[in-house]
Amino acid sequence: GVRLDLTESGLFTLGKGTHAVLEDIDEPINLYFFFSNEATTTLPTLRAYANRVRETLEEFAANAPEGRLVLHVVDPLPFSEDEDRAEQYGLQAANIGAAGEAVYFGLAGSNSIGKTDVIPFFQPDPRKEAFLEYDLARLVYNLANPDKVVVGLLTSAPISGGFDPATQQPSPAWAIVEQARQLLEVRSLPATLLKVDDDVDVLWIVHPT
Repeated sequence: GVRLDLTESGLFTLGKGTHAVLEDIDEPINLYFFFSNEATTTLPTLRAYANRVRETLEEFAANAPEGRLVLHVVDPLPFSEDEDRAEQYGLQAANIGAAGEAVYFGLAGSNSIGKTDVIPFFQPDPRKEAFLEYDLARLVYNLANPDKVVVGLLTSAPISGGFDPATQQPSPAWAIVEQARQLLEVRSLPATLLKVDDDVDVLWIVHPT
């Protein structure tokens, strides 16, 4: 039962946050890793990254409570039921195969109440690869916690996005709010409120001086 990670940067050593997410899984979650194995025989870089994704998913399954995280590796051959299933989940295909075939390289997950979440396509970009464990843990967390925590955001700063009267253009939300929205229900509260709604779990006050 002993396992060693001898990679220089600890590629297969999961962080404490990931272990906490995995230990908190109460109901079974199924993960479907779609990768076009046959169509990528001439794409060694993509195949190498696919191996890393698959092996990291195997680490997730090995560290979750027994039977709570089940990994299915699927090669969606053209015109097959597996390809139809990948499309139904909303995965994106790229026409980069050896003969221009569609290549699937994504992840779909489902929980016991039928909720699904997907990563449409794993981009083989070093900047994205650095966040692989985070992206996988976020997907598992969302499936393990279908009822999102409600966060009430109280601020006069324009961090949640909206309409910018100066430019007459919509302004995007700040990165910290976009990240929070991936895991939480962020609800903007008016500055004039006298009472926080009972269904708000956490009050987030941003008041820069």
